[in-house]
Amino acid sequence: MTVDLDAQHHFSDGIVVLTERRVLARAPGENEWRDYAFLPGMTLEHHDHAGVGRLELMLPERRLAAWHFTLGMNLLAMRVIDQFQSRLQSHFDGTPAEVDDQTVCPSCKAPLEPDQDVCPVCTKVIHTPPSTWTLFRLWRFARPYRGQLLAGFLLTLLGTAASLVPPYLTMPLMDNVLIPYQNGQQIDTGLVALYLLGLLGAALLAWGLTWAKTYILALVSERIGADLRTSTYEHLLRLSLEYFGGKRTGDLMARIGSESDRICVFLSLHLLDFATDVLMILMTSAILFSINPWLALVTLVPLPIIVWLIHVVRDRLRTGFEKIDRVWGEVTNVLADTIPGIR
Repeated sequence: MTVDLDAQHHFSDGIVVLTERRVLARAPGENEWRDYAFLPGMTLEHHDHAGVGRLELMLPERRLAAWHFTLGMNLLAMRVIDQFQSRLQSHFDGTPAEVDDQTVCPSCKAPLEPDQDVCPVCTKVIHTPPSTWTLFRLWRFARPYRGQLLAGFLLTLLGTAASLVPPYLTMPLMDNVLIPYQNGQQIDTGLVALYLLGLLGAALLAWGLTWAKTYILALVSERIGADLRTSTYEHLLRLSLEYFGGKRTGDLMARIGSESDRICVFLSLHLLDFATDVLMILMTSAILFSINPWLALVTLVPLPIIVWLIHVVRDRLRTGFEKIDRVWGEVTNVLADTIPGIR
């Protein structure tokens, strides 16, 4: 197995090899190999503390060697201990040792078949793009808040409609007030005040509806995010120790922390903006067609091109965000394995 920490818990590569008669080891940061022949009473013990694992080769009276590693190597360490006990017993009593010929992926520690050279789990994670339909799986978390979500949708609809009132008032304001005033005609001050009050009222109504919509849906999104984090944490508690031995601490922390926060931000901000923009486009199109159908068609001609450009840019941005997520997972993993061991 590979060990990745030296005696001072600095990152450095070493290796421990188990044979039929002895243990060979090259400690991290050293060039010389050391061998430890099997002796009666010899044991290989496993310990872990604060994100750091340790293998100790022991005799009844003293310790022969110790190797340190991050918990990402924990699964391999447990397999080495099992093989050590089997081969030590075989060395002294002559019984054939059970050979563990199952190989695992060095990245995710998933079992590999004898004829598999590429891990199917890692290949699927790296090469399978995330599907947008996966977001619909959040509905089971949103179902308890469907009343608030319906209220937020209605407020979104009303707020968008209120924001479209000023264009209707602007047209008669231009025709009945500004153009006649520019031509030197007498204007009705009461009519001017009525139009201006209508514009002010529409703006205040749109602001109030938008604020109420944002408050309700942001509150719902935070509650959904809290339920999602709680469900993820409870699911992790039900998993076996072998699962945690094959996973990096930083990846698990990122799933509970930053990735759940991104889902909350998506639900509270980006999804609301997307819904508002779609409603705005639909209502504006309806108004344009009611005024002049041909003018509406000319105005909406660039819309398919804009949608296509958004799709192209989204794919490129998604690739960049996936790379950022992997790098952030590496950083979090190093910090989670290093900082807890600092005293």
